Amino acid sequence: MKRSFMRWTLAIILTVTVSGAGAMEPVDKNLISEGRALLNYLESIYGDQTLSGISGVQNAEAVFKETGKKPAIVALDLSGWNSPTWGETYTPVVERMVETAIAQWRQGAIVAVQFHWKHPGKPDGTAWVGKHGNNPPSGPFDLAAACKPGTEPHRQFMEDLARHADYLEKLADARVPILWRPFHEIDGGWFWWTDKDQPENTAELWRQMFNYLVKERKIHNLIWVYSAGLKPAAPGKDVTQIAYRQRFYPGAEYVDISGIDIYPNDYYGWAEAQDDAYQKAFDIMQQVSPGKMLALAECGAIPNPDIMETTGPRWLYVLPWWGPGDRNPAEWVRKTYTHKGILTRDEVTMERTGPPQAP
Repeated sequence: MKRSFMRWTLAIILTVTVSGAGAMEPVDKNLISEGRALLNYLESIYGDQTLSGISGVQNAEAVFKETGKKPAIVALDLSGWNSPTWGETYTPVVERMVETAIAQWRQGAIVAVQFHWKHPGKPDGTAWVGKHGNNPPSGPFDLAAACKPGTEPHRQFMEDLARHADYLEKLADARVPILWRPFHEIDGGWFWWTDKDQPENTAELWRQMFNYLVKERKIHNLIWVYSAGLKPAAPGKDVTQIAYRQRFYPGAEYVDISGIDIYPNDYYGWAEAQDDAYQKAFDIMQQVSPGKMLALAECGAIPNPDIMETTGPRWLYVLPWWGPGDRNPAEWVRKTYTHKGILTRDEVTMERTGPPQAP
């Protein structure tokens, strides 16, 4: 729903009424008040302005150094990356992520967390089915079996999810709302969670995760963000394939925000960020997830804000993976993070309920 808002100097003066008329109802009916305030704020700006984001604290600091502006959203990763999973170098990375997320929230950032989930059945594997960097292929995961209690893949799936959930619970205890993006690029086919032949299995695993985290573990600080890939796993170059993409979608009752990840790719027809605002991607996701606020959940750089402002689409937020550098040139960073249509942290003022924040 679009709502008008007033700008005074460079700040948005916004009072969020969690129980107010017309407030967006979260898919987690017990979402903490901080999460409801955040979700209502996002609804209040959707269609009018776009929040800036960035992946990682170091990239956020690099943007600030380049522009004097801090991204509104900082994305972190619920993954220790290093093998073996839950080994001596994996676990400390996850622990630091929790500490970082709490610190970022208290410093005024909106926190997003993607789950770069390593293969649940292979402690020395990765999230990728094929070879990734110096890592050998991890191979597929039996998703049909993972959907069925009593099977070994289901046990592996739930056991590893439970251990990661312990850290999401720490964020809930600290009352930090999270833009939670599991199974990212869900229909792309390069990660183990994409069932190319029976996408319904992937959708079912999303529902199982939701039911476990929300209903069983009662972790109520998550705003559920769905994100598709720049190309679905079905054969061919066609990036649209709405019917196929829809088979991965778990249902409106399991998703708060929907989006897509777009990187420039000549082969599939995705232009450089400087030349496009990705209307085609927006149209795809409107059909895949009708009625949901749409975000560019991951991208190389903020797409052209002049196009977004004049012809659209008006993404809810845009979240580059890279800071200033070859893939996100410094001059483009300066243009986009200082553009009047792109909101940075200093321009986001919302009522944050809950316990007093640490200094």
